Amino acid sequence: MGVAAMTKRGDETRARLIAATKDVVREVGYAHATTKAIAGAAGVAEGTIYRHFPDKVALFFSAALSGSQALIEELATLPELAGSATVDENLEHALARLLVLRQDLLPLELALNSDPEIARRRQAMDAPDIVPGLPSPPEAISRYLDAEASLGRVRADVDSRQVSLLLLSALFGLMLAPGTDPSSPHPASAQIGPLVHLVLDGIRGSGSSRA
Repeated sequence: MGVAAMTKRGDETRARLIAATKDVVREVGYAHATTKAIAGAAGVAEGTIYRHFPDKVALFFSAALSGSQALIEELATLPELAGSATVDENLEHALARLLVLRQDLLPLELALNSDPEIARRRQAMDAPDIVPGLPSPPEAISRYLDAEASLGRVRADVDSRQVSLLLLSALFGLMLAPGTDPSSPHPASAQIGPLVHLVLDGIRGSGSSRA
């Protein structure tokens, strides 16, 4: 079998595993979705999963975000916006787009956090490679902040990775905050502006302003 044929076969198997994961999770939820059940639904041996994903957590994230490739691709271009509009506006737009992932990611995050062992593994792992060759959302925001720092619109001594994770952690935390309206498509959207302003007031460079 040629390399191209093997690659195509691997891609097809990965796609079947993701589709099977969605089906199994839809039936029993993340907490009860075993790799054995997923492999059976995909028509492959259980060990095949680990040829395509490092662990079950990575498989879950790939399945949860598999329909969001266009959004991930859009966020990957964030660093190219450095120097345009304002830092606040660019980050607010990026975070607003990330809210689109809420319905898919929140059940998974809650399920993972309910299992201490999996939660520890999840904290230690990098964001899964949802779209090969493109940066994850935290990495895209980090690169954007680095680009803005080079222009003087963000302080040069800021740890962009930490700021990126802080923004995303706060954003997803807002979704669970008491008083949010669960019937709203994006209940945390009204808090994005204040969140960004609060963070940027601590890292803003002398060459940047909200206006």
